[in-house]
Amino acid sequence: MLRNVVYWVCHRCLHWFYREHRVEGLGRVPASGPVILVGNHPNDLSDVIAGLYVTPRPVRYIATVSVTTSWAARTMYQAMGVIPVARVRDARKMRAEGVDLAAVNQAANDTVAAALAQGDAITVFPEGGVHDVPEIGRLRTGVAKMVLTHLDAGAKNDVTIVPFGGQYEAPRTWGSDMLSVVGTPWSAREWVAAQPEGQRGAAAFTDALKASLLTVTRNAPTWEEAATRDEIVAAVAARLAPGNPLGATTTVLERAAQLAADAHSDGPSGVAVRIKTAAHTLAHAVERAGGIGSSSVDHARLLLALDVHAEQSLAPSFLLLGAAAPAAAIGWLVHAPILALVYRVAKKGATARTDVVPRCFAPGLYLVIAWWLVVAVLVAVGLALAGWSPLWALAVLVTLPRFGDLAIRWGNWLKGWRLVRRARSWSTAERVGLGEAAEAVRGVWEGESGGR
Repeated sequence: MLRNVVYWVCHRCLHWFYREHRVEGLGRVPASGPVILVGNHPNDLSDVIAGLYVTPRPVRYIATVSVTTSWAARTMYQAMGVIPVARVRDARKMRAEGVDLAAVNQAANDTVAAALAQGDAITVFPEGGVHDVPEIGRLRTGVAKMVLTHLDAGAKNDVTIVPFGGQYEAPRTWGSDMLSVVGTPWSAREWVAAQPEGQRGAAAFTDALKASLLTVTRNAPTWEEAATRDEIVAAVAARLAPGNPLGATTTVLERAAQLAADAHSDGPSGVAVRIKTAAHTLAHAVERAGGIGSSSVDHARLLLALDVHAEQSLAPSFLLLGAAAPAAAIGWLVHAPILALVYRVAKKGATARTDVVPRCFAPGLYLVIAWWLVVAVLVAVGLALAGWSPLWALAVLVTLPRFGDLAIRWGNWLKGWRLVRRARSWSTAERVGLGEAAEAVRGVWEGESGGR
């Protein structure tokens, strides 16, 4: 029951901040048997929440014990069956608090061994913490040691490794989209059997984990190159698949990364420079129209406004907006003040840019729940003064989250509609120039991709 509550809460957190969270490769996680899900960790708590939805199986996380300082965190850990471990970076603080690091990690090893023996699915982020750089960092060897220890102990069951990558188009921007990409599963036992003697240790296994993660994540040596890659991905996906631009991003990622690397090299090719320039021009136009420059969906909406394609579903009609407006207005009337406060508190309390999103979730969620209770009490008082039973106010607690869902969804619809309207109001010369940029993206891509 508590696990279901956690899932309900996490769903609200994720979908109130991100416009869409889509899982690519949902059916790739085995339905039974011991599984280690290995993910990247660029954006803190949203990575963890997104990991809950890459498989319908209940998952157990391996996570640092250092965050269990509050009652709520401890309760959530217990509800989700989290396996706590002690990180080296937290050693001094934990020793000062009287925590025995060796005992914590030995207990974690024992728990993992028992979980694998009974066929559980375990999720871990082997970078050892949030990694705010444009590429995957060095992985810790702890996961490899746990898996190899399990196999060396003569376990009857194998362990399936499944990589999954969080791919954000704009990780800390409200109303952006994200993908959780599930990669190809592989057998730990088969990997060991295929390695030469002397190359079956934790270091080599960790290298194999990283190689898997690289297939499902976005990586670049610099933020500048990453920005160029994301603009190319968004522009190409919108041009090639206007009906499903977000889904198309994974199919164009590898080639877009190569073009971005070429464009930022010492001797860039003319092709790379042309597509970089055209994609950046389109991204700037998307931002001017009120969208997100690295969003494939917003790029597709821009192309709709430029009459490059006719995928009308990307921009909800005025009729749809009007029909949903009354209920959305109630949702915004109730939630706008508290959501504005949540975002302000998150930004003010953030000590690093990766702190903003998790602080929107917690303590942001606590603030929202407290606000719902205040509204329910006010409604109860109003009902009592009007001679009605105040118990009817309980219905408020049931309906308010739904009104919040609709308000957020309606707000995203409105932004899409306004983006298209603004772009259509631009001068003919500017629209023609942007159309030529879109055509340049298509031409370069088809020329570089063998006519696809």
